[in-house]
Amino acid sequence: MTHEHVPFRLSGNLFATFLVIGVVVPFLPVWLKGRGLGAEQIGLIFAAALWAKIPAGLLVTYFADRWGHRKRLLIVVAATTLVGFLAFPYLRGFTAILVGWLVVGALLTTMIPLADCLAVTAIRKLGVDYGRIRLWGSVSFIFASVAGGYFLQGRDSEAVMSLLIGGSAIMALSTIFLPDLKELPRATARPSLFDLTQAPGFVVFVISASILQASHAALYGFATLQWTSAGIGKTTIGLLWAEGVIFEIVLFAYSARLVRRLGVEGLLLVAGVAGMVRWTVLGSTDWVPALVMVQALHALTFAGTLVAAIAYIAE
Repeated sequence: MTHEHVPFRLSGNLFATFLVIGVVVPFLPVWLKGRGLGAEQIGLIFAAALWAKIPAGLLVTYFADRWGHRKRLLIVVAATTLVGFLAFPYLRGFTAILVGWLVVGALLTTMIPLADCLAVTAIRKLGVDYGRIRLWGSVSFIFASVAGGYFLQGRDSEAVMSLLIGGSAIMALSTIFLPDLKELPRATARPSLFDLTQAPGFVVFVISASILQASHAALYGFATLQWTSAGIGKTTIGLLWAEGVIFEIVLFAYSARLVRRLGVEGLLLVAGVAGMVRWTVLGSTDWVPALVMVQALHALTFAGTLVAAIAYIAE
């Protein structure tokens, strides 16, 4: 495999992974509701999977460090996720679905950090541009959300699972074509986190980037509800969400230049200032022109923080 194919294969895997995520986020609740679950049960299912992904992510990445074969681990995780989605149509009742999504949801969320591990290796060894790879995940998310909406219109909620099974099959297939960029296995069983905490500035950087990313939780959870209660139409709300992702894609495309010009710390600082402006405005007004202006800052608050974090890890 030639080096020029590495970015293409990494981008293809992210595109395939976000085909699944782009259906899960907007449409899995529709399937759950169609199975007779109430709002509280649906919320509990998603919340439980969010908590489960923390130990699952730590465990999977621990084995990735110990083994060194990240591609093989991605194949196993993707194949297990596909099998899980194939089992979902046969799950009945709240408890069975909760357990199923605890496993499948937690595994699905480990796909991206594992792929990012490969990307960091490619950055170090081959000098690839992470932003140009990651933007295809955002493109895929928009495509899956829009195309999925058109596909599901007029269909039974069970059709959601058809999309998830198809998407996870494509995701599993894409892992086979990933570059086999190996890292030497760690010589010690001690988790690498203990070594990283001794690195100068690491803890401060992680806390800063984490707070910036966590600040989006209020936006994801309540923005649509707030804008709806303010009388903003659904089409406008959809365009506001799409605007943020479009500007995110633009930043990913030019992220390498930003890192060279601002540096990792500088980009994180700019993202933090953008967050202060964005959240202040969103928390103060529902005036649509103001919302349009600050939604463009999603490029910095989300994508800028992510790019800075990946660049920091690569360094």
